Amino acid sequence: MARVGIVGIGLIGGSIAKKLGADAIVWDSNEKSLAAAHALGIQTATSLDDLVNTVDVLFIGVPFAAFESVFEGVQVAAARREKPIVVTNVLSVMNPVEVTEPNVHFVAGHPMAGTEHSGFDAAFAELFEGARWVLSAHHTELEAIIARLGARVIVLPAGQHNEAVARISHLPHVLAAAQLLAMPEDDEIFALAASSFRDSTRVAATAPELTAGMVTNNRAEVRRAIEAIRGVLEEFADALENGDDQEVFDMFERAKLLRDENL
Repeated sequence: MARVGIVGIGLIGGSIAKKLGADAIVWDSNEKSLAAAHALGIQTATSLDDLVNTVDVLFIGVPFAAFESVFEGVQVAAARREKPIVVTNVLSVMNPVEVTEPNVHFVAGHPMAGTEHSGFDAAFAELFEGARWVLSAHHTELEAIIARLGARVIVLPAGQHNEAVARISHLPHVLAAAQLLAMPEDDEIFALAASSFRDSTRVAATAPELTAGMVTNNRAEVRRAIEAIRGVLEEFADALENGDDQEVFDMFERAKLLRDENL
């Protein structure tokens, strides 16, 4: 069985660790998170170098801002290995990654799962149950580990993946923020908010460094998605201004059919 390592045990990395339990070895710069993992019986490494030289497959669970420096550290450590290490990440954008170390076999990855919460305390073992996990290429050993997590692998080219997540993941974060930013500064309006408003703005509770990172690292596709939404909103506005109630009904009906057929 492959030895699995995880660097960065926030929501995603921590959930991988909690699912694999004693079969995982983790490292994080946050000593509190490491102590919490150790208390659950999860093995902890003493450093990134120690982790890289102990495992066969490594999940990098850090956010965009930290990925480049962590990956460089992985490559430096991997140069001292006797055999190659399989490395994957969990970022929501598949941008090019420069691999300079022959001992590193990199496969980009993105689990299509998450919540608006972050950190090891928010992680839970069932996070990936029934979820899809996108990889940039097939890899038997890596896919077997992902299956143990309860997810199903889908292999997609980076461009196709980035276009898709802009529409189904990144844009909803933008829209949730836009809803809140467009609200008048009136506490009484928020006091009236019920489940539909809470549901549609739930992801706005995500840590801003995470949402800003995903949107800016996929800016071209997110910009196109915003333009598409702008067009639909203008159609709604025009129909309301023109008193075209049938068009308003038809748009809601088409939307309901799309959701019923696909979700």
